[in-house]
Amino acid sequence: MKENEEKLKHQLTEELSRLEKWENPPIPDLAFFEQLVAEEKKRIHQQLIRELFYFALTAAVILCCVAVMLIRLPVFFLLLQVPILVAAVLFLFYPRKKEGEVE
Repeated sequence: MKENEEKLKHQLTEELSRLEKWENPPIPDLAFFEQLVAEEKKRIHQQLIRELFYFALTAAVILCCVAVMLIRLPVFFLLLQVPILVAAVLFLFYPRKKEGEVE
């Protein structure tokens, strides 16, 4: 009887230790996650700087083209402003359907 209890106790101990290994996965240390976050923040910051540069470059090109057109071809500039103004007014005040809305 005592032998069976020892055997059962040993089996239970083995099974519990195996269950603990299965239930408790290893947890990575905090430094790993801090490094991961720092790298991601750096990547996002670099992407933001790149996008801001492209935005500023595009805006400068557009403004230069408008300025040159205004200086060289003022009549064409004014003729171009009329349809742009009409389109802006229509865009702002024309009722649009919302997503999922049925007439």
